[in-house]
Amino acid sequence: MNFELATHLSPEEVIEKAAEFYREHTGLEIQVRGADRLEFSGAIGSAKIKAYREHGHTTVRAETDRGVGLDVTDVTLRFLYTIPHV
Repeated sequence: MNFELATHLSPEEVIEKAAEFYREHTGLEIQVRGADRLEFSGAIGSAKIKAYREHGHTTVRAETDRGVGLDVTDVTLRFLYTIPHV
């Protein structure tokens, strides 16, 4: 599933918040970490979080490999709700 939102946070802040949120709320391991992206995987699935500046705000894109149902997609949605939206 794919999700997108806009925020006033910087890409670096979004990536740091994602790393902290997934560390606290899942058993997922970070597979890839960059200045503007994170990729996680584990027993409940995999997720990719990307953040970049455009048009005066930060766009956050999240992609998961599962549908909704007590898995990585639900965790990802909960993470996205923690990000202030523009």
